[in-house]
Amino acid sequence: MEINKLRAFVDLAKTLSFSETAENLYTSQSTISKQIKGLEKELGETLFDRSNKKVILSDYGKLILPNAEKIVLLSDWISKETSEFKNNNSGQIKLGIIPTFANYDIFKQTMAYQKVKPDISLALQEIETNQLINTLKLKQIDLAFIRTMTLEKLDFEKIIIAQESFTVCLNKEHPLANKREIELVDLKNENFIMLAKNSLLYEPVINLCRTAGFNPKVSFVSDRMSSIFQMVENNQGVAILMHPKTNNPELSFVPIKPTATGTLLFIRNKGKHSKIENDFWNYLKQFKMPNWNS
Repeated sequence: MEINKLRAFVDLAKTLSFSETAENLYTSQSTISKQIKGLEKELGETLFDRSNKKVILSDYGKLILPNAEKIVLLSDWISKETSEFKNNNSGQIKLGIIPTFANYDIFKQTMAYQKVKPDISLALQEIETNQLINTLKLKQIDLAFIRTMTLEKLDFEKIIIAQESFTVCLNKEHPLANKREIELVDLKNENFIMLAKNSLLYEPVINLCRTAGFNPKVSFVSDRMSSIFQMVENNQGVAILMHPKTNNPELSFVPIKPTATGTLLFIRNKGKHSKIENDFWNYLKQFKMPNWNS
């Protein structure tokens, strides 16, 4: 029994007009007539008396009308709930990320969400931290993975993933490459290869060097980590970076003193969020830094 036939019957029982029911259901009178005749044939009973140019609900029609109305209402409810369920359990989440996101373990953990929720698509947008924050405020993305040196200034919901400190990246043949820790002042005569200013790490490195008593000689600036690694490998200088991850055997990473600490975290705007956004946010919480309870 087709729900559209029952829907036509229920509406026609109210209007007693084929033209009005056709208008209500956005179809033609002939379609309504066919649906009613088809339902009558299926049931083996007459639903309407149409003998005197008037449409009159039959006794059998009156008998089944209450339950037919319930079936139509239930069908509408199921359609509505199904639509809401699909909207809440499928769709796209826009995640803004810093360019080094793939270097961290959280990258694989984040992307694994699509195995847990195959109907959810994660759309990654690679943007530098200073632009990420503004993009998030403008609601052009749903959440962001950033590194910050000033955690307390961020007025967002937060999931802190890790904290990391600066290390110096050296060619493995560099005289200081095997040290357990390097005094930053010992690098004052080196050429510095720097991440671009929009990475938000440029100024902290400059300030660290000044704290150590010298202004660094910046010989090369890039927004690509791979280019920086290549320059260091070719003995073009040294780079102070936040705990970078690479399998390049030609490079050595040594802690420096003094150093500074950066925080890796997910952020999102405060306020109301969709169910799929909240589900993803709650999934990410399992990877938060131990002893962080915010």
